[in-house]
Amino acid sequence: MTAAYITPTDDSYNTRKLAHYNEWLLDPKRSVDDGPYKGFPEDLKLEKARTALKAEYVAKIEAKAKVVAAKPAKAKRAKKATGGPSKLDRALEIYKANQKLAKVNLIDKIKDELEMSLAGATTYYYNAKKLAGH
Repeated sequence: MTAAYITPTDDSYNTRKLAHYNEWLLDPKRSVDDGPYKGFPEDLKLEKARTALKAEYVAKIEAKAKVVAAKPAKAKRAKKATGGPSKLDRALEIYKANQKLAKVNLIDKIKDELEMSLAGATTYYYNAKKLAGH
């Protein structure tokens, strides 16, 4: 449902709105107990449509939130039970044994020996360097 935007310079809209208000204001059957002016029917219709769209939107968002909440959490990967040194421990050994190598060559050595990508080897290089205190 789309509603046209009504500009304040729309003379026909303003004329209709003013006529409606004057009709209400000059109605001889209206009493003070009837309460304040209820508003222009076209404005009320648009506001009702906006409220319905907003309620529909909120319902969709809440439904999505329920679906997201219903999904089970991913299981964490279990650590290997080899009992041997971790990749970081091995990278630290490689770093300490080959400190005199250029950074590029040392990263390449970590990459080859630990069978990892260049990005992974670079990360392990910097982590090993940090653990070594350099």
